[in-house]
Amino acid sequence: MSSKPKQTPTGMPTETGEPVPGFPLSFTWQTGDWEAIFDKQIKLIKADVTRARAEDRLVLYLSCPISPRGGGSSATNVDIARHVERSVLERWGEAFWVLNPAQYQLESKAGTGLINQHAADLGIDLTKLQSKSAPGGGDYMRMWTKVLVEDGADNLGGYFDAFYFIGPSDVFSFFSHNESLSLTAGIDAYFARKFATDASFRDEYSVPNIDWGAPPQATVAADARKAWMKKRIDFLRFYGLRASVNFSLGSHDEWAIFRLINAGRRHWSATPGMRDGDVGEQVSGFFDGHQVEPSASEASLSRGYAI
Repeated sequence: MSSKPKQTPTGMPTETGEPVPGFPLSFTWQTGDWEAIFDKQIKLIKADVTRARAEDRLVLYLSCPISPRGGGSSATNVDIARHVERSVLERWGEAFWVLNPAQYQLESKAGTGLINQHAADLGIDLTKLQSKSAPGGGDYMRMWTKVLVEDGADNLGGYFDAFYFIGPSDVFSFFSHNESLSLTAGIDAYFARKFATDASFRDEYSVPNIDWGAPPQATVAADARKAWMKKRIDFLRFYGLRASVNFSLGSHDEWAIFRLINAGRRHWSATPGMRDGDVGEQVSGFFDGHQVEPSASEASLSRGYAI
């Protein structure tokens, strides 16, 4: 069930409810143009999943941090997600297909291109729309809940074979590139390379009023350097200690989806005399490259964007 429409602080109408009726997870999302754009994106993603299954491939969903919350960078999170996707496919082989959400969200160039195309198809001025509001966690989680849960039957994730949750070893692999680098050295090398070659990243981590060629005599210059160092240290702290699904609101909600799908499957498979149902048809879960332990797979987490 959905609530009566409300509005965001910017005046955009919203709705609150279960993206998949009967699946007990609720979000608040924007209606109107953003909902229309996301509905087209949902249709496209489902088509990509259907195509992979038609090729007899096993489908994995990659749960990964994307927002810069906590000191990270969306661009770096997208880079890490792509690395993990490639790494999984290299290790597991051509029988598998990975649904990487970073490829479908505005934080990546691929996702931005798709959103732009949907807006154009619908006759929506995306620049004007973005000047009024931007999609939030509830908008994205409505989309991913519908993609992950809806299957045209029992709505228990029938199109997916596993969830893969990114962990610290995955992140270390990205920054070390399987060489004998320490994590600190790998993060420093990445930051320097990205700062030198990526204009958007350079803008993100630049601070005005820094004169690198002269001692910071003025207070303004000294404060600017401190601000730059804080950004740099926050980046190191995030990717050295926090860069995993443990620190992602969206991933917490995706864990809830994973857990609720399996709870529903156990309930659906229960037979007389079987108290908890059959575990044989559960979706597999992986964290940091290893299958999730049985007790952890049934444990709940704090909510992300869910309400």
